[in-house]
Amino acid sequence: MYSTGLRRGELARLTLGDYDKAEHVLFVRLSKFEKSRLVPLSADAARELDRYLADRKKLGAPSELGTMLLVHNHGARFRGYTGGALGLLLAKVIRRAGIRSSQGRFPRVHDLRFTFAAHALLRWYRAGIDVQSRLPALATYLGHVSVVSTQYYLTFLKATAEAASERFHDHSATWLFLNGQGEDRS
Repeated sequence: MYSTGLRRGELARLTLGDYDKAEHVLFVRLSKFEKSRLVPLSADAARELDRYLADRKKLGAPSELGTMLLVHNHGARFRGYTGGALGLLLAKVIRRAGIRSSQGRFPRVHDLRFTFAAHALLRWYRAGIDVQSRLPALATYLGHVSVVSTQYYLTFLKATAEAASERFHDHSATWLFLNGQGEDRS
């Protein structure tokens, strides 16, 4: 979820046919607001997914394209996860791994999606990319109806606020101040 920005329900609903192994792309079908989209995977995420699929095959899990991508075999047969069950499992993994926020709390599963979006914004600021021009692409990637929905995920984190402040200073210092002395030009 962190490396793709997927919602937990989107992840739970993926089927084997939704993964293009050659292109390392997931096809998210008719998600929230009945939107579909392609989500590219990083090389690391694709490698881990391929490893999971190989292990899954060795265990004898179903291999039909319509079969759920993420399955468990608790009980008599392999079954797909629900969004809620996947959320509970991830929360359990986070707690057992002892992962905590800087405030000492265990992150919520949705925090993985939030962090994905916030880190994308921070990378763009640090790379000198025009963030405003990239927000529509991020909104599409996350499956949002509009950029306004994406702003929820882009709450200023300290590092992002510092990067934005530095960018503002770099672009405005020459016209706001004379010779760096703080004298107003107007």
